[in-house]
Amino acid sequence: MKTLVIGGTGTVGALLVENLVRRGIEPRVMVRSASRVSLVPTGANAVIGNLVADPQGAAAAFQGIEAVFMLNPPSENETIEGLIAVELARSAGVRRFVYQSCHRLEEMAHLPHLGAKLAISHAVAKSGMDYTFVCPNHFFQNDIRLRTELTEQGRFAEPLGGIGVWGVDARDIAEAAAIVLTSDGHTGQSYNLVGPENITGESRAAIWAEALSRTVTYVDDPDTWRAGLWPGIPGWLVFDLTLMYGHFAKSGMPGTPGEVERLTRLLGHSPRSFKAFARECAIDWQTAAN
Repeated sequence: MKTLVIGGTGTVGALLVENLVRRGIEPRVMVRSASRVSLVPTGANAVIGNLVADPQGAAAAFQGIEAVFMLNPPSENETIEGLIAVELARSAGVRRFVYQSCHRLEEMAHLPHLGAKLAISHAVAKSGMDYTFVCPNHFFQNDIRLRTELTEQGRFAEPLGGIGVWGVDARDIAEAAAIVLTSDGHTGQSYNLVGPENITGESRAAIWAEALSRTVTYVDDPDTWRAGLWPGIPGWLVFDLTLMYGHFAKSGMPGTPGEVERLTRLLGHSPRSFKAFARECAIDWQTAAN
C-alpha cells in the first residue's frame, strides 16, 4: 500500500516508518524543508512539503497515495496544518487516513495543543475517507530528556502528580499505527493506547531509582520543571504544558483494564511496562557512559 507519513521524523513517526519498512512498505515521508531530509529513516522516500506555507506545492506529496498517517507536532499552526492535510488527502483520493490524536481528548480540550486535535479529528471523521484514530496516553520517552537530571542529580522533576497517568511506550504507539495502516477492519475505530498500569510521580521516581541503582527524589514543583525546559521553547508552549501538568495533578490521565486488553489484542502482545523501559534506558545510558 502506497503510504504517506506526516510527522515521520519525530519520536513516534520515525519508529512507525521503521516498522513499515520492516513490513515491506517503502513509505513516503513529508518534511518541511530540505534540511530535514537527512532525518528520514533509511528505507523511506523523503518529499518536501510545507502544508502551511505552500499548500499547493505540498499537494504533490499526496498524489498516488492510498494511506496517510498524520502526527502534527504542537505549534501555533497545528490546526491549520492538520486541516489542510486532511483536505489535500481527500482531494487526492486517499482511501485510508490514520490520525494520531490523544487519549482522553475531550477532557483536555482546553489545552491549546489538544484543542487543535479536536478540530482536526472532526475534519478527519467528516472527510469521507476510511479513518482510524490512535490516541496515546503520556509517552514513556518523554523522560529521556531528563537523563542528566536523573543520572547526575538523582532528581525526577516532571510534575505528574499523585493521581497518575497510564503512560505508553512510543514503540507500542508506532506498532499500533502500523497495524491499522496496513490491515483492514479498523475503519471508524478509535484506539486508546495506554501502558499496563497507573504511575504517579512518586512511583515513577521509584522505578528510576531501582533501574539506575541510586536514590532518585521526586520533585513535584512546576517551577523546578519549568527551569529545566530546553532553551528556546516558546512561551505559549510553556503555558500550554504547565496547564497540562496542572490537569494531571488534579485529574491524572487514567486508563482502564479494558483499554489495556483492547491494545493487547491489537498488538498481539501486552503493552510494554515503564519498568522495562527504565531498565533499558539505564543499560543504554551506562553503556554510552563507558
